[in-house]
Amino acid sequence: MSIRIVAALLCAVIASTAAAEVIDISDAEAYPALYEPNDAGPGSDGRGLVLLGADMVEIAVALGAADRILARPIEIDLPGIEDTPHKVRQWAGVEGILALRPKLVVGSSIVSQRLLDGLEAVGVRTANIDRALSAVEKVRRLAALLDLEDRGAKLVEDIEADYTAAPTVDRDREPLRIVHASKMGAGTNFSAGGSATAVHNLILRVGALNAFAEIGRDRYRPVTPEGMILMAPDVVIISEKELPSFGDVNGLWHDYPGIGLTPAGRDGNIVIMRELHVRSDAASSGIATKALSNALAEMFR
Repeated sequence: MSIRIVAALLCAVIASTAAAEVIDISDAEAYPALYEPNDAGPGSDGRGLVLLGADMVEIAVALGAADRILARPIEIDLPGIEDTPHKVRQWAGVEGILALRPKLVVGSSIVSQRLLDGLEAVGVRTANIDRALSAVEKVRRLAALLDLEDRGAKLVEDIEADYTAAPTVDRDREPLRIVHASKMGAGTNFSAGGSATAVHNLILRVGALNAFAEIGRDRYRPVTPEGMILMAPDVVIISEKELPSFGDVNGLWHDYPGIGLTPAGRDGNIVIMRELHVRSDAASSGIATKALSNALAEMFR
């Protein structure tokens, strides 16, 4: 076992001076309340919009264009989309989407590109707004496609104001080390979110370090006990949607590989967030940043 791992283990067993309680911010506002979800205003041409990414849905709803959405992904917990006529799976086929008679199909991942290419080949208007783009750039691009540029500019202004209002929190003058504990992207294994993820951007915006990215990992990948101890996170983020998969908060420290033997495990430092606040980096980006920053300020006050 390396010296760094031994040091982390020793650190983990030292008694905490101020154990923190779990902070649940999953009730934070879903997206900026600038417009009514079903009020796209003049120029709306009815339901003809198919959105293949949760981030795109969040932005459309925040722009007031929920009543333009013809189809969207199945599993999205977002107020304002209850009346969407159709739900599609990630691996939807050209024929299935074409049968809906869409006017515009927008994706946000490389997985959707083959579908978009197939639809474009038969005359359907398509666009792919890369989910790796910044939240404000995604807003600008979708707003332009929907002829809602003015609303997009207002939404960007709101997001950036929340970024500015989010305080940077540290621990003993060192950046906090944060891990997003998950079961996504690694089959049934426990995983964590590395670079090239929405949560990575969120962590950086609050002035912290993504401990999983710091050891060179990207996307969502499995973790080992040794790797987790080496990462030595101060805080763990969990999506409220995934919390049941861990049993409960206490079960996390026993079942998730090595996490109980970290500073976060020692102090019980968990922040529970909305699923889309962790994963979408879209219209709620500013709200998520401000909410997480305030939670960390409370945790390390």
